[in-house]
Amino acid sequence: MILIYRYKLILIIIMKIELSDPKKVLQFSIILQNIRAYSEHVVINISKKGLFMQGMDASHCILFEIKLNPTWFNLFNFDEENDNSTLGINTNVLHKIIAILRDGQTIVLEADDDDKLNISFIGGNDKTFNKYFEIPLMDINKDIVEITIEDTEVELIMTSKSFHELINQFQNFDEKLSLHFTEEEVSMFSDGIEGMMKVNINLDDVTEYSVVEELNMEQSYSLKHIAMMCLFNKLSYEFNMTFSEDKPMTGKYNLDDESFVKFYLTSKIEDNE
Repeated sequence: MILIYRYKLILIIIMKIELSDPKKVLQFSIILQNIRAYSEHVVINISKKGLFMQGMDASHCILFEIKLNPTWFNLFNFDEENDNSTLGINTNVLHKIIAILRDGQTIVLEADDDDKLNISFIGGNDKTFNKYFEIPLMDINKDIVEITIEDTEVELIMTSKSFHELINQFQNFDEKLSLHFTEEEVSMFSDGIEGMMKVNINLDDVTEYSVVEELNMEQSYSLKHIAMMCLFNKLSYEFNMTFSEDKPMTGKYNLDDESFVKFYLTSKIEDNE
């Protein structure tokens, strides 16, 4: 008598996130490549509400928030009962992997255990190979900081490209950017030992500018930290900013499906001594 045993190999991938839309693939790659400017490690929080990341630079002056809703992805499979909801990742490794991504490829994130994250780049043109990567996951404990900012004194929306170009130019003169707001105008200036640069913003050239009545306010911020916001300038056509005398500056890139990348930056304290 011959006994025949048949075994069926079943590979269960519980978490799977897929992104194939070219515009969103580019946006996702910009996000994953540039968060290393803030921290060497990041925690990706995944839930039925989508993907969320939050991090702060070493000086604790600037904080970023990234919220990508499930509908922003082409595929978003997540089992809250069985999946690992927090993925601790080295951002330098992530940067190296994303640098290999080629135009036309689909990004696939998969996790079937708590030890590693699988990343795949699939498709592209005939000369592009499929690529597969494994990233070891790290046990990182980071509390999510809840931030609520209401009733701001200034709202300014301008093109991301224009703001980015201005910040690059200001960095040639000093490490600090000062902004002066009134009901009639917005001016920006940077004054250092090698010279001064000032720009009066034409309000006809911005998308939106709103201030509280009779406002006359000046705020100063680190140009280095504002430049860190501008690393993401290709995410969106417009950059939304708010300013208040006693609250952090905020900067926000709005994405599709109510997703966004947002920043909070504390103002510089003047040394009058």
